[in-house]
Amino acid sequence: MHRLSRRNFVRTGAGVAVALTVGRNPLLQAAEPAPFKLRYVLSTNQYGALPIQDIVPEVKSAGYEGLDVWAGRWGNQREQIDYLGHEKFAAILKQHAVKVSCYTCMDPGFGKCEPHLRAMLKFGGNQIVAGFPNVPGGKDLRGAALRTAIRESLEKLKPIIGVAGELKVELAIENHLNGLLETPAGVRILAEEIKEKHVGISFAPFHLPQDAELLGKLVDDVAGKIFYYYAWQFGDGSGDLAPSKQKRQLPGVGPLDFKPMLAALKRKKFNGYTSIFMHPSPRGSALGSSVQDVTTELGKARAFLDKELVAV
Repeated sequence: MHRLSRRNFVRTGAGVAVALTVGRNPLLQAAEPAPFKLRYVLSTNQYGALPIQDIVPEVKSAGYEGLDVWAGRWGNQREQIDYLGHEKFAAILKQHAVKVSCYTCMDPGFGKCEPHLRAMLKFGGNQIVAGFPNVPGGKDLRGAALRTAIRESLEKLKPIIGVAGELKVELAIENHLNGLLETPAGVRILAEEIKEKHVGISFAPFHLPQDAELLGKLVDDVAGKIFYYYAWQFGDGSGDLAPSKQKRQLPGVGPLDFKPMLAALKRKKFNGYTSIFMHPSPRGSALGSSVQDVTTELGKARAFLDKELVAV
């Protein structure tokens, strides 16, 4: 048995006192990292053709970072903005302390999106989401042929990639069924072939095999190039279905387990945008009968995602 000398006793006692003091004093404790959170954007196509001026107030009240503005047959809010006039729309945003985060330009695609990109900048946006140029028979390509086709399609985007780089705008390429990016291999190759820091992927689980572990591994592999994440599953599809079946595209409603993807996003400290997403049918219709109904439905899916995120 070792005797404790007076000097060692004093030293030990002082150490305990300091430890207790630090434990009680939050100013002396190491700052705990903030919990990981998804940066949600509100996709306007969920509201069909409902007025953009009625959608804008939902952004802050429901806790979203900004708007993801859609156009064409999916939701006509970009056309509404052009009709209102950019100055008037900017005033509406300012009134509600809201910004645009990104424009989704499936129509007209990356090749012709420059006017919309420049308009988006006026409203605070920094990202364009669109589809990838396809080639005949692209969905059937594999291996070296697939890599070559993806390189060629990226080459076609060089003009808009250059413009976006000059204006400090990100381009997020969506993986899509019936094209070069309909397989996990295609998505991985795209991530490998993108060389520019401002070009990445808008990751759409809907268009990939509905295997939770596979999707989680894929997100883990390409997370460094994901700029935009669709919280979106296939469910029963997006065709001519009853509303209850259509909603199975939403997280927490359909069968897909989102935890492996969320765990990968959390592990990689994903800092891009997340959209709670589905395609209401027919295209261009709203998820609910009113702006408030749509926001409520999206809020349920968001609450589910946030709960799952804490658990992983």
